[in-house]
Amino acid sequence: MQEVAISVPFSFDIFGKVSTTTDQKKIWSDRVRSVIGTNLRERLMRPEFGCLVPSSFMETQDIASSMVITEVGRAFSSQLQPLTLQSVDTMFEESTGIMEVSLFYSLPNNAQIDTTISFVYVNGNQPIYEENL
Repeated sequence: MQEVAISVPFSFDIFGKVSTTTDQKKIWSDRVRSVIGTNLRERLMRPEFGCLVPSSFMETQDIASSMVITEVGRAFSSQLQPLTLQSVDTMFEESTGIMEVSLFYSLPNNAQIDTTISFVYVNGNQPIYEENL
């Protein structure tokens, strides 16, 4: 039986039903984004869901990059076990203040996939302007 999941971002189709997808790459990419973009203890009924990636951006660039790599590895081993993490690359764009995190992993059917997540780097007391998940 083919897996069906709600498509993120949440939307409605032309019939007024919640949009869904059967594309395994989309389903797993949405799950990865959900885990990586959720702070631990943020969900009331599932306090163990998520990781500390969103919290790492109050640190310096080098510490944030190291924390992201560590936390992504921890999230994959504890909450995304069907996936095999290949690598995590971080890139910081000084002019925009955005750290881009590229995740390379394989699905349970061994298909290779990559997901890129961008976060705004918080520097001192400057406000956060954007977060692209």
